Amino acid sequence: NDYILCGRLLKCQYIPMNRVHKDTFKGSSRPFKKIDWQARSKEVRNRIKTTEEQQITVKRLLKKEKVRRRNIAALGIDYEFPGYATIAPQGEPEDNVPGGGGD
Repeated sequence: NDYILCGRLLKCQYIPMNRVHKDTFKGSSRPFKKIDWQARSKEVRNRIKTTEEQQITVKRLLKKEKVRRRNIAALGIDYEFPGYATIAPQGEPEDNVPGGGGD
């Protein structure tokens, strides 16, 4: 009791068994499992997007591009660039699997 540990005072006292909760040390013998957060994040980011998610992304990109073109024109700059509108999928996408593998 009253031991200084890492610059702090450690207070200890005895607690009788009838005051200790039964689940206080539950799972203490199980080793800690380290979670690879980078791998988990990579799986979430690189997953195949649904058609609805792809459409939302395309709409957002086209909207931002429209604003960007408007801002450039407002500055008096005559600048044309192909942008996302030329490569945006028109209508239904055939397949959203990368690599084009249909087998």
